[in-house]
Amino acid sequence: MTIKVSVIGGTALVFDPSDCVILRKEHGIAGVLTGTLPSAPQQSLLLGVPLRLCVEEVLYLYEQEAVEFVRPLEPDTSAESRDDSFFRTPDAAESAAMPDQEHVLTKYVSGQRRDLDELYRTYCIFKTVKEKGHFTLPGLRFGGKFVSYPGDPLRYHSHFIINTKDFYRDRLDLVQLVKGGRLATGTKKMWLLAGERGPGTRKKTALQVLNRETRTVCFSVEWAGFG
Repeated sequence: MTIKVSVIGGTALVFDPSDCVILRKEHGIAGVLTGTLPSAPQQSLLLGVPLRLCVEEVLYLYEQEAVEFVRPLEPDTSAESRDDSFFRTPDAAESAAMPDQEHVLTKYVSGQRRDLDELYRTYCIFKTVKEKGHFTLPGLRFGGKFVSYPGDPLRYHSHFIINTKDFYRDRLDLVQLVKGGRLATGTKKMWLLAGERGPGTRKKTALQVLNRETRTVCFSVEWAGFG
C-alpha cells in the first residue's frame, strides 16, 4: 500500500491519518506532526495532521516504492460548490496523482537547496540506521542531525545523537568531538559520528542520491566518568 504525499511549498506532507499509522507501524517512520487547531494556532502541545516528512524519509519511501505524490485539492469557489460543501466532506483521495513521480521527486529534492553530496551522505546514514530497525527524528535540540530510537519514540528513550561527517574532505575538530561526547553522555545517550568509507563520486541529480556506492562507517563516542 502506497502512502499519499503532497508536496506543498517544498515540504512533504501526509494528510491521511491512516497513512500516518501505516508509516509508523510498517515503515518505522514517525515524522513530525505540524497541524494545529484553527482556534489555537499558536499552541504546540497537541499537534495533529498533516505529518511532515524530512527529505531522507521521502527518499527512503520512494526507494521502497511505498510513496505516491499527489496534488493537493484545489478549492472550488463557485456558488454551487459552496452549497454542496455544506452536505459533504471533502475526501483527500479525490486528489489526482502526479503524472510523473520521478519528476516530482527531482523537483522536491532540488527545492531543498542542499548539496547533493551532503544529502547522499545523510541519506546513507539514515538508511543504515533504518536497516538496524531504529526510528529517527530530527536531532537539532541535541546538536545533531538525527536522534535514533531502538523502537517507537512513544515507547523508548533515544540512544544515539547522530552527526554526519565527510571523512575524506572535512577536518575533524577535537573540540567538537569533546562537546559531542559530553552532551550525549549528559543526556544519557551516545554520540555517533557517521560517514562513508570512500570518497564516492559527485552527485549531480536527485536520483543519483539513491545509488549507494560506499559503506557507512560509524564511530561512537562516550564521555567516561561524566554525567
